[in-house]
Amino acid sequence: MIRPLALLATLTLLTSQTKAWWDGGHKMIALIAYEHLTPEERSWVMQRLNVHPTRSELFDLPMQEESGNNVSEETKAQWFFAQNSIWCDLIRSRDGFPNAATINRTYHHSGWHYTDIAVFPSEAARAALPGFDVVPPMDWQPGMAEPENGFNSVQTVKRVVHELSDPSESLADQAVALSWLFHLSGDFHQPCHCAALHIPGSMPDGDRGGNRIMIFGLKHQNVGLQSDALHLFWDSIWNGEKNGLSAIQQRLKTLEEDQALFSAAESSASNINPEDWLREGHALAVSHVYSPTLLEYLAKETPLPSPSGSKYKEPLLIVKMQTEAFQKYVTDSKLASRRQIALAGLRLAATIKSVIAASK
Repeated sequence: MIRPLALLATLTLLTSQTKAWWDGGHKMIALIAYEHLTPEERSWVMQRLNVHPTRSELFDLPMQEESGNNVSEETKAQWFFAQNSIWCDLIRSRDGFPNAATINRTYHHSGWHYTDIAVFPSEAARAALPGFDVVPPMDWQPGMAEPENGFNSVQTVKRVVHELSDPSESLADQAVALSWLFHLSGDFHQPCHCAALHIPGSMPDGDRGGNRIMIFGLKHQNVGLQSDALHLFWDSIWNGEKNGLSAIQQRLKTLEEDQALFSAAESSASNINPEDWLREGHALAVSHVYSPTLLEYLAKETPLPSPSGSKYKEPLLIVKMQTEAFQKYVTDSKLASRRQIALAGLRLAATIKSVIAASK
């Protein structure tokens, strides 16, 4: 059992913002989609990204910084696809690039990134917390007013798919819709964006998608990870020392050598229903994020105060797993993430094909 408050000193603080799959994973998904689109379909995407309202600040300037001025049209398209996948995370910031505060105020919506379905450690826990055992809203219809607490990721995907299929929408507005489609296709396949663990007594109001659970030692498992937070571990699985276009392309080349992986993903790639994506992500959270072994460890712990400066002020649950169990958890998580990355990329391509067909 992890008891001493002194242990908190050994745990890096939670970051102020969380990002699904971070840059590496989102860009991988976008480039998988790129490779599964026809030249005409890629042109359809680029016709919109070329008039993106933030093209100068968040596409042209960073591309120039990374790749210089002499970029071929193909490289530019690949770079824009990859950059588009992380746009929704970039606009979380209010500084760091030109017009950041205005762009954040205009386009950022934190609630659009996730839809949490509750996970309970037992049926007794479910019965003890009936207020959280509810199905989140998933309906969206054209003209529907956004509720005070905002749309969730399911509703947002339905909305942007409609906008991308509607020829009356401006290309600039469709560009923003594409940014959300690219990004949320990744978020849905990171299971921490589909679930929240609720434990009677220690964490009845939920763990914020794994942000309030820390496994001692996780921060040493992925490149660039500086926290033991469960959510951030899953986010960081596909990051590397470098996450520019050439580095991501090399990583993708290695992944695509696993032909069995992509063959298996293709069997489910045609399912572009975000409600099904959510249910699949929730099931993966039950089996892998909140694995039975992890739940056994969590049952032994009592909450500890959140460190000063962390995003979430609620108490944390911190566990130290035995070496064999810990390594199995990490290995199983990374294997599951391989399937999710391949599936997300293929589904993003399938969704783009669908909206192009519907817009004709």
